[in-house]
Amino acid sequence: MSGTGVSEKHGTLRVIAAANFIIAVIFLVFSLPFFWRQVQVLRNWPETDAQVLRSEVVSGPPAGHENVYRAKLQVLYTVAGQPVTPELTSFESSSYEATLRRTQQFPVGSHHAVRYDPANPTQARLGAGWNRTFFALPLIVLAMAAFFACVGAVCLAVAKAAS
Repeated sequence: MSGTGVSEKHGTLRVIAAANFIIAVIFLVFSLPFFWRQVQVLRNWPETDAQVLRSEVVSGPPAGHENVYRAKLQVLYTVAGQPVTPELTSFESSSYEATLRRTQQFPVGSHHAVRYDPANPTQARLGAGWNRTFFALPLIVLAMAAFFACVGAVCLAVAKAAS
């Protein structure tokens, strides 16, 4: 193969590496507000005990070609001596069975820790904590950033090794 052909391949690999690094940075920047929001909930929203008043699976408008099922809960907790009874969606899936399993974790009458927004007490999060479930979305986005960064690093390493 001619030197020009090898040089073009190295250049192409460097461009692919750069594109992957750019995509990785975009995913990284996109994940930061999600992480920040979750951390703020854990740091600033008080935790209290909530009783489940209603727990059911509801189907929502289809997302694409599949039905979407939601675990809808109504809970009761007290803020400044006043009862608060928001409806919360604790889970969404195209799988009825998975949604039903999630709903069954919250039987009527059971008690669970809930964090609520002191500025708007009807805004609440069940299961808020330093765990994978609560940080699932930002972790998925961060994993995508890591994937594209790895692809970029491999392309760059191959381009450098071949030159």
